[in-house]
Amino acid sequence: MPTWFIAFCTHPITLLMVGGGVGTNARYWLGKLVRQIQGLDVLFPWATFFINVSGSLILGLLAATYLYQKDIHNQSPTRDLWFLLLGTGFCGGFTTFSTFSLETYELIGEGKTWIALLYVIGSVGGGLLGVWLAVRWWSGS
Repeated sequence: MPTWFIAFCTHPITLLMVGGGVGTNARYWLGKLVRQIQGLDVLFPWATFFINVSGSLILGLLAATYLYQKDIHNQSPTRDLWFLLLGTGFCGGFTTFSTFSLETYELIGEGKTWIALLYVIGSVGGGLLGVWLAVRWWSGS
């Protein structure tokens, strides 16, 4: 294969675009399927919940495979590219909650439990406040 083609395919912009596009489509279609199975009587947002939790599981598996692998014999120069495509791209398009979960896990692993707790409370509380403010401002309420 020509080197320009390999350079194009492995460029961060290409990897993020492809991974993010696939992740976004996966989120849309999986959410649609779960809502169809769930029906109209929605007591709990199962689609979003399932996507957030499964995205966190997928990102955790990818991080364990590509970022935290300590075995020198398994290290490949393409590990960072795979994580960029699948971890940042796919999981980022699928759900940003997965990144939030991984960062919280890393803070706890570094012994920064209080910072992790503040991060969780601040992110969830700040997110809710942001939605509330935007809805109130946009709707004129």
